[in-house]
Amino acid sequence: MKPTVPEKGTVIRLEGDSAEIMLEGGKSCKGCGAAKIGLCRAGGGSMFLTVRNGLQAGVGDQVIVGIDSRTRLTGYLLAYIIPLAGFLAGAGCGNIIGRYTGVAALDIIAAFTSLAAASFFSFRRLRSLDRTSSMEVKRIVSDGKFDDRPVSDEERLYCKSSGTC
Repeated sequence: MKPTVPEKGTVIRLEGDSAEIMLEGGKSCKGCGAAKIGLCRAGGGSMFLTVRNGLQAGVGDQVIVGIDSRTRLTGYLLAYIIPLAGFLAGAGCGNIIGRYTGVAALDIIAAFTSLAAASFFSFRRLRSLDRTSSMEVKRIVSDGKFDDRPVSDEERLYCKSSGTC
């Protein structure tokens, strides 16, 4: 998935309901695994990103971009909940079937087999979600002051921990 930490950038071009954002050199990128192994320019030059512009930000506006909550929730569900549910369901079914067949280790075998199957399904869907979803403009920042919309939990936690907002 794309990073969930909100990033600040400047709108440089509008195209229909999308906006091209020039992100300021990565506050959240510095801790990213891709940045640590050199796949992107963490803390260096600017990066460009095309995002959904539901708030109708104009060219030159400073904006905060992030992943919408529905996509983030779907990602968490696919990455954590479905594999865990598969593991537990496999263990339960393996235990019940193992009692009737007399195979003592069937619960362990079934648990890890169903974990592998659920993980395979989930990670394929997660990869598809990553390709099809895009980030969106979360807020418009004007003159260093936020508009009157409430602050999201992820932004409040990020700003509190980094002390930069």
